[in-house]
Amino acid sequence: MSKNQLILFISILGFLILTNIFSGYINALTEGIGTHDLYQTPNAEFQFTSIPSKGRGINMMKEQFSNFKKENPHYSDLTLYRTCKRNPLKFWNWHNYLTHKKYEFPYLKETLDN
Repeated sequence: MSKNQLILFISILGFLILTNIFSGYINALTEGIGTHDLYQTPNAEFQFTSIPSKGRGINMMKEQFSNFKKENPHYSDLTLYRTCKRNPLKFWNWHNYLTHKKYEFPYLKETLDN
C-alpha cells in the first residue's frame, strides 16, 4: 500500500468514526428532534410508538407488550417487530445499527391498523 493510499484510507476511516460519534447531532439536523419509531405485531394486534424524548422508550414498550400478552393469552406467541428500516447510506448511523436496542427486533414492513 502506497503512502497516498494509506493517507486516504486513514482519512476515510477517521471520517466514518467521527460521523458515528456525532450521529446524534447529524440526525437532529437531518430528521429533527423528537423522532419516533413504530413497533407492532404482524397483524397490528399490538402497536407501540417509541418516543424516547418523552420517556416512551424500549423498556416501556417491552413492559406494555408483556402486559398485553398476559391480558390476551391467545396472543402469547406473538413476536414484536420494528417498522424502521436500516439505511446503509446513512453511514453516520452504522454504529447505532449494530448496537442500539431497537435494532434487536426483526424488521417488518408497517401494517396499517384496520
